[in-house]
Amino acid sequence: MFVKICGVKDIKIAKHAINCGASFLGFVFFENSSRNISVNKCAEILKEINGKVNTVAVTVNPTDSELKTYSDMNFTHLQLHGNESSNEVRKINETYNLKIIKAFSISEESDLDKIKEYCPYIDHILLDSKQKQDMPGGTGQTFDWKIIRNFSPNKSFFLSGGLDTNNISDALKLKKTEYFDVSSGVENSEGIKDEKLISEFISKANKAIK
Repeated sequence: MFVKICGVKDIKIAKHAINCGASFLGFVFFENSSRNISVNKCAEILKEINGKVNTVAVTVNPTDSELKTYSDMNFTHLQLHGNESSNEVRKINETYNLKIIKAFSISEESDLDKIKEYCPYIDHILLDSKQKQDMPGGTGQTFDWKIIRNFSPNKSFFLSGGLDTNNISDALKLKKTEYFDVSSGVENSEGIKDEKLISEFISKANKAIK
């Protein structure tokens, strides 16, 4: 199993998630989010954890200047969580040495159709629930997982949107992916991660039915 703890804002939570077995840590660069982190604060955390885990710059329609900053910070992955076109993603892929996770908002099966055109330029797909207004992710809402019953892309995909300690076992039973992204589901209040919930979530994810 590969668990991404998204919306990390401090070194204590970062180290705890790593110790629990998280495979990815996501750092949100989006001012409207309660999980937003400054470049300087994030750089301090990245220096402390120094290659112990995959690190993801979570962005929304990033500018060229922002992309260069994230590349220079030596993130392993870039998550594109806006309405970036496939052509824009292609250019990013060609320009920067970052693995790309492209997020897609899902509410019906037809939403999956647009993913194929992006696949040549990305490393992972991320399926999230439909966006709230002005809030691309971290909504705490699941989408109907029946939508992905026939979804078999040629890229690995993260299941995201409303995952928590109560439903991760059901998500595992889908047997559709080994990648899971959690944010609000391991918080005790909006934007504040809870060590106990992180431990419980990762423990349950690692008890996947083989």
